[in-house]
This record gives sequence, C-alpha cells and structure tokens, in this order.
Amino acid sequence: MVCIAWLGLWLGEDAVIRLFVTGLNRYLCVPVQASRLEVSALDQFPRLSVTLHDVTVHGSLPSDTVQLARARRLYCAFNVWDVVSGQYRIREITLTDARVHIRRNQQGVGNYHLLCPDTAATSPDDAPFRLALEGIRLERVAVVYEDASRQQRIALRAPDVQARVTIAGPLVIVKAAGATEVQTVRLGTDDYFQQKQLQLQATVAIDRARQQLAIQSSTIGIGPARYEVAGTIGYQAAPHLDLRCEATGADIQAVLALLPPRLTRAVAGYRSRGQVYFGGTVQGEWSEAHNPAVQVRFGCRNASFFHPKYQQAVEQVSLTGTFSNGAARSTRTTVLSLQNVHGQLAGRPFSGVLRLENFQNPQLTLTARANVDLSRAVRFFPVSAVQSAQGTAQVALQLNGPLRTIRTQPTARQASGQLTFQGVALRLRDFRQPFTGLTGELALRGSDVAFTGLRGRLGSSDFQAQGVLHNVTGWAASPGQPLRVQAAVVANLLDFNQLLYVYQPRKSPAAVSPRPASGGLHVPATLALSVQVQARQVRFRRLRGRQLRGTLRLQNQVFSSPGLTLLAAGGQVSVRGTVDARRASLLKASTVASCQQLPLDSLFYVFEDFGQQFLTARHLRGRLTATAESDTYFDAHLTPLTERLEAEVHATIHDGQLLNFEPLQRLSLVADRATLRHLRFAELHNSLYVQSRTVYIPQMDIRSNVRAASLIRVTGTHTFDQQLDYHVQIPLLPGLLPRAAARADGPGLRLAIQGTEDQFTVRYETGPDRPREPPVAAGTPLPASSAAPAPAPGTRPAERPSFELKKPVKKPAQPQVGEYFEF
Repeated sequence: MVCIAWLGLWLGEDAVIRLFVTGLNRYLCVPVQASRLEVSALDQFPRLSVTLHDVTVHGSLPSDTVQLARARRLYCAFNVWDVVSGQYRIREITLTDARVHIRRNQQGVGNYHLLCPDTAATSPDDAPFRLALEGIRLERVAVVYEDASRQQRIALRAPDVQARVTIAGPLVIVKAAGATEVQTVRLGTDDYFQQKQLQLQATVAIDRARQQLAIQSSTIGIGPARYEVAGTIGYQAAPHLDLRCEATGADIQAVLALLPPRLTRAVAGYRSRGQVYFGGTVQGEWSEAHNPAVQVRFGCRNASFFHPKYQQAVEQVSLTGTFSNGAARSTRTTVLSLQNVHGQLAGRPFSGVLRLENFQNPQLTLTARANVDLSRAVRFFPVSAVQSAQGTAQVALQLNGPLRTIRTQPTARQASGQLTFQGVALRLRDFRQPFTGLTGELALRGSDVAFTGLRGRLGSSDFQAQGVLHNVTGWAASPGQPLRVQAAVVANLLDFNQLLYVYQPRKSPAAVSPRPASGGLHVPATLALSVQVQARQVRFRRLRGRQLRGTLRLQNQVFSSPGLTLLAAGGQVSVRGTVDARRASLLKASTVASCQQLPLDSLFYVFEDFGQQFLTARHLRGRLTATAESDTYFDAHLTPLTERLEAEVHATIHDGQLLNFEPLQRLSLVADRATLRHLRFAELHNSLYVQSRTVYIPQMDIRSNVRAASLIRVTGTHTFDQQLDYHVQIPLLPGLLPRAAARADGPGLRLAIQGTEDQFTVRYETGPDRPREPPVAAGTPLPASSAAPAPAPGTRPAERPSFELKKPVKKPAQPQVGEYFEF
C-alpha cells in the first residue's frame, strides 16, 4: 500500500502543484517566487506537503523594493484524506530559516497585505483548493517591524513558535506559544526589551471586518515575572488602544528589563527581594495628533534592594507610586508621584515624598529625611568622586518649584534643608590628602549654603570655619557655573607643603596625554574665594611662621591679597599682590613684600641661602627692614623660573655683622685677620635689582669697625650661576688723614673680587675710577644734575650699561629705623 501511495503521489505530483499554484494565486495579492516546488509525504509526516524552496515574498506597497520575506523553505501541509477526496485544504503552514521585514511608510501604509480581501469568506466549501489553517509554525525566523511615521522598530527572533489558527469568515483566531528572543523594541531613540528571552502564551482574535485585534488571556514571561496582557487594538484608521497589564512575581531586574539603558545605566546591577508590583492601562488613539491615556500604578512592600558587588542592601522598603500623562495626554500634564517612601540602610531609617509634574517644564515637590551611615551609603551607591567615606550624617531636604529654577537660582522657599555630620572622614578622588574629623552643620537656603561650626583636618592641617557658599545648586547642577565662597577660617596649623599640592584633578580619558601631568597648583576655574585667614602656625619647607593674618581672594584662577602678615624668622613679614594660576604649568606671582627687624641669618636660613653658597646664613648677623617688589614665575613643580625673575629691593640693615667671610680674609693689608673675621658695620642703606638671572648691587658705602677701612665703597653683580664681579674701594689711611680729607671720593685702594663661589680672585684695579651705575628704567632721561658731560673731541663716549630694568623710575622712600612699610 505504501508503494502504491508513493506511486500515485509521484504520478499526480504535477497536477497537485498546478492546483496548488492556481489556488494560492487566488488568495495572494503579492508575487511569490520559489526556486522549485515539490510534493513530499515525509517533510510534514503524517501529512502531505507542498514544499517551496528559496521562497521570496514581495511587499504589498507598489514602489517598495524591500522584500517582505525570504525563507529557505515553506511547507504547506494537507491531510491525506483531503487529497484522496480531491479537496486540497491547507491545514498547516511551516516557515523555516526565514527573515520577515514588515514595514509601514510615512503615510502609515503597510507592506504586509498579502491576502486578497474576503477570499476566505467567499470561497465555496466545495472548492478544490482553499485555506483551512489549523496551525502555523515558525522555526528560526527573524522578524523586523518598522514604522517610519512613528519612529518605531521591533526586532525579534522565534526559534520555535507554534500557533493554532481558526478562520471563521472574517474572524481569525490565533493561539500561539513558544520562546521568543526580543532583540530590541525601539520607540523614538530609546531601546526597550534589549536582548531579552520571552516565554509567550497568547490568544489573539483578528476581526478583519471591523479591523480590530483582541488580546485574550495572554501571558508574557520575562525571567520570574509574568505579565498578564488583555485588551483590544483597533486599526481601522489610526490605532485605538484599550489595553490592560498586570505584573506578578516581578522584581527590580524584571522592571528594569522593560526600560531603555539611558534610564537604567546607573542602577542596572542592583537586585531586589520582596514584593514589587505594577500594573496599568493604555486607552485612546495613538497617532501623530493624539496620544493614548496612560495610567500606571507601582510599588513595593517590605522589599530589599542590593548590589551583589558591594554587599550592601537597603531593607524594609515600602512605597506606592503612580504615573499618568494627564488629561491632555502629553508631557505637559504628566505626573509622577511617590508616596509613603520608607526604608532602612544599615539599620538607619529614611523617608520621603516625591511628586514631579509637567515633564515639559518639570515642577518638583520633594521632602526627604535620612539618618545616614556614610560608609554604608557609599558602598550601596558608589560616587566616582568619593573613594571612601566614614561617619554619620542627618539630612533634611525640601524642594518645591520649577526644576529648572531649583537647579539654577532657587529662592529660600523653593529650596531649604539641613545637613549635620559628625566624625566624617572623606578620601576624594582629586585630593591627595584626606579630610578627617569633619564635624559641622550646613544649612541650604535657596541657592546658598551657610556652614557654621565646621571643623576638621585636611592632611596635617586643621581648620575651623564659618561662612557661606553662594550658588551651590547652580554649580552642582550645571558645569561651568561659578561657586563663590565667603568664609572666615581659623587654624592651629597650615602645612603648605601639602596644601599647595593637595588638589590634583584627574584628566578625562579623552584628554589623557602621553605624558601624565604631575604637580602644579591646580585651581578650579569656577571657584571664587574671599577668605579671612588666621593661623597660629604656618609651615613651608624651612619656614616656620606664626600668627598668619589677612585676607585671601580668588577670582578667575587668580589669587590676590590686600595684605597678609606673618611672624617668621624672628621678625614680621607683610605681603600683598597676586598669583596668576590660570596655567598650572606656569604661575606668575606679582608681589610687594616688606619685613621689619628681620634677623639676617634667619632670613637666609629660611630661604635656603637663596640658592647660593657664597654668602650664607652663617656669615651674616643683623636686623633687616626692607621692601621688595617682584615678578616671579614658577613651573609645574613650583620651582622658580629664575630667568624670568625681576625684582627691586630697598633694604636697611641695622647692627650688621659679617662673620668669617672668606673674601675679607684676603684684605689683611688693611686690618688683621681676627678683626676681619668679625666685621661690624653701621646702619646700611641700599637698593638691589634682579633681572636676567643677575643681582645688581649699586654703589654703597659701608662704615665698619675696622679703623684702617672704616669707610668701604662696594658695587658689583652676582649671577644666579654664581659668577662674581664685585668692586671694592677703600680710602687710603683714613685714620691718619683729617676727617675732611678721609672722604670716600678721596684717594683709595681699589680691589676687584671676581670668579665663582668656589674659586675667586682678589686683585688690585688700576685705571680711571669709574664707579658702576645701578640699572635704570629703559628710556628714562637722567636728571640735569647727574647728566654726563659731553665727550671731548676725539674721545670715545662712555658705554651705557648692558642691562635695563623695566621698573618705574620713582622709587619708594627708604625705611627709617623702627619704621614699617605699608603700601
């Protein structure tokens, strides 16, 4: 019998294929192409099937060049008894290894209208070929749906989905079940359901006459969650939705799986336990002109949320929430509400209420209270700028008003709150030293934060501060907004060895250079300061100062001070000026400094002998009263760039002494070595000039305790490379000549000290006495009383100095004994 059946099938194959093609063309409105057709009793056993190989189905749009479907095989199965009776009824269709591309153009017309209208209803029951579908099976089928008018795209893959189809006139009932892999559901620019495995059990009734799709008792499973979906979709014109959804067995992972990555990226790794629920309805027309009404309710009861990596959980969380797009069904009337929010983090409670209205111009109402253990909070929700935190804090916050205003310039009624913290230790990403022992209170009033009783330590420096931070909300919410600080700071110790290098911001990955930046004074461009400072002790390298007082300002990365005073090195120092820190690798300090009764040996010790070993702290004694105006440049390591240094110093030395100064030991012809080892001189006035790595010493008169050299005239230069060029003039026999004759401009012995610190020579000078002139400002005419006489005919004019200082001609008055310079 099998052989007879096979023989009959082989003999009648051409007739069956002709009948199949004729009948299929009557049902289809689009062209279908196949490489070959064959009749098989094994492909869909126990049914017979007509198998189409390499099938191509074109879309129904006239100008559409995109194929609706491509499939490796399409099986159309018949019952054996139908074939025997001559009634060819297609009972089941199986599609394998296919890709289906469903599209709607900008006008909303689709390419999926395959069947001719009412063919199923008008076909007579005794027709030799007709559709009588009982099932559809999809094996390894990829489906893409695109709607250009609504900017929607759905991509999914069906490894094995089976469906039973019942056709009763215009009514088509489909019952489908199986696993489906959703690659993406894109609405606008957001992707939902990305790479999610779904278990589908759905019953859908399609009324082609009324153009309505009814979803009955359908369940979509995503992980442990089950979503019950029911309702209708009318598609006669614009889609009209009436859908309901309820979730059971959901958790935070299942909820987050429904949302696009931009909304879940920050919390994607978190997990939940306990009851998390939500449900909602979608009703109304969905078109370019209208949106359906969306109502969603959600919440949790006694739930816990945790992150597996951080081993920290928020427990006993309860809340109720609602979402609605309002009466106008637009972002303008959308409302998100969270009520009765309660929970615990590490046994410390928190609570709050949130309401967000008008997503077009959001209006925020927030009330929050929390008792926080900072170490647990940072572990539960890490902040990139905070590496570690310890301590406790109590937070109370109220916000009420337009979100845009709250983020920029809120009033005290729109933003208020209080933060109290105790024993807080913070290690921040961009700070080399940690904050420890922080205790204080912050009060939010509008956009400003007032802090009182704030004390703590930054590295080895301590501080107590009170003041106001202006524009905190704008600075925190919008990059580039300024933060202005007005404060009074009192400290026991300020260690500038740490403070000058404490802020070292990391570069973003896009801005990383091959050579990482190190050191430098990095100042935030958005920070502005006005701080009154008092410090009992100050440290910087060898400096040990006391009683620092003054005002420090910062604006546009430029520090300035009208005056800072400090007791250091046994005297008092006052400084005013600016430090330009706009370039961390090149700082410029323009200062005017003055000191009063400052011991010379202490000054040289603190400043490390100014980088030279010729005249050091062990050689000098005396008290210095001076003023110095300078422009100093520093590199990224805060090392002075000496080639750019310019300075003008006016100094007075009282009770000066020069001890064991080697060049004086070579002047034994004027006094014995014991006397020269301890040279004392009277009050000394002079001005020094620094430029081009050279210190210029104008001519000065020194009256010493050496009777044979009681009046000494000295002038010269000393370079930063330790090249010496000093000229000394000693009057001859000042003790033997009358006082009127023992003048500095009388006959004298002239000596030159030249060479380096380690190797120098002292020699006699011969030739005309031409004292060196101090540098003057470029282009400044000499006064008439000091104008040089015109050179005689045939003589060579005197050369101008090879250096010129860019300093004003007018010099400040020399300080008198006991006076203190104040500018």
